[in-house]
Amino acid sequence: MALNESGFAIIELPEIGGRVIDSFNRLVADPYIGNGNRYRRFSQYKMIFSGGEWKFHMLPHRPYMTFPKYNKVAGGIKRHYEPLEVDFTPYIAEGAKSIPLDTSDEWQINVHQYRVITNSEVVGVTVPEGPHQDGHDYVMIAVIRRSRVTGGEMSLLPVGGEGEAFFKTTVLDGQAALLDDRRMFHYVSEIEPVEEEGHRDIFVIAFSRWADRWHGDDFEKKVVEESELSPAAEVS
Repeated sequence: MALNESGFAIIELPEIGGRVIDSFNRLVADPYIGNGNRYRRFSQYKMIFSGGEWKFHMLPHRPYMTFPKYNKVAGGIKRHYEPLEVDFTPYIAEGAKSIPLDTSDEWQINVHQYRVITNSEVVGVTVPEGPHQDGHDYVMIAVIRRSRVTGGEMSLLPVGGEGEAFFKTTVLDGQAALLDDRRMFHYVSEIEPVEEEGHRDIFVIAFSRWADRWHGDDFEKKVVEESELSPAAEVS
């Protein structure tokens, strides 16, 4: 399935094994963003198409950075996260094939693994930065498990984030949303507990052409330089 004329698609993921599901229980609390309800790991890869398939080369581990124009909550700062413990590449390859990515190009990908919890004392905010773009070519939002929660509805909006959403859905367990990030803003509503506590486990992939990669000294220097020209980010 390729992206539709509006620039998105919902796909089914390959079978998700117990090791991947269990890895979410070992995520580390995110000290930079959220209200104490987010747990996270992060890794980066170079991805090339060779021998009829996508192949992955893990890049040296570095802090995560993004520009304040894309994340007004925590853009412009170095966020140090622990690397992934499990292999998401079979699911990423499925997303790359479904978009489909240009196989003649090389790609750099950011892989974010999240758990967001909610209970009677913790609000299940899933997207603290509100409706936004991520600043990449394509984005993949994959849901592994929704446990004892309601809510978490995804909205796709025109660029700028104003006006009515042109598509809304709740991405279910074992599904992924594929988005042309240049053509839309996206947002996911809060989750709410059905019982005493619940959580939503996902991983998010950002695809960028290697020439525009979000990795290395030059990229981090560019973020700092642009951040100095922008209002200071508010970390929460």
